[in-house]
Amino acid sequence: MSNHLPEPNLSEFDVGGDQQDELFDILSHSHRRFVLQYLQTADTPLPVNDLAAELVAWKNQLFSADQLVEGNAALVEISLVHSHLPKMAETGFIRYDRTRQTVTLGDRTEEVRAHLQAMRID
Repeated sequence: MSNHLPEPNLSEFDVGGDQQDELFDILSHSHRRFVLQYLQTADTPLPVNDLAAELVAWKNQLFSADQLVEGNAALVEISLVHSHLPKMAETGFIRYDRTRQTVTLGDRTEEVRAHLQAMRID
């Protein structure tokens, strides 16, 4: 007796293409998910240092003090400025003004809203 599963019809699979890959890449890091979630209710443009402080406060609710790796707002701000915000701005999910050090939601907000609701950040 053989337990062979039928071969899947690969033409039936829709994996979404480049835009969906970008979306999932952006949503793959908790800092970026937090930024997108927080900006939906924040007064904008939001200063990056305020965003970093809010991110640290959120992280402090999730972890005990001995588990925190990035408990310092300055370290979080550095990771936002040098990694997360430029990446998010490049894909259009946010607008990041490097000169003024402020952030606002970008043009692709609606695209991400349903995914953020499904993975609600508490």
